Amino acid sequence: MARDGELAARQWVARTLAIYRRAVLVPAHFASTPEYRRKFILSYLSFRRWLSGNVPRGMWT
Repeated sequence: MARDGELAARQWVARTLAIYRRAVLVPAHFASTPEYRRKFILSYLSFRRWLSGNVPRGMWT
């Protein structure tokens, strides 16, 4: 956020959410494998939490 501002950060997070969601749902993508699926989902949830503004203090700064 410091470099590009809040709007650019929010747009990047929104794009990343869509990419992560698609990746986990496509069987041919490595993100859908047991090794990576959980990591992608946890990252997705973390990004969603940040986008909603419901982020613990000190996280994402």
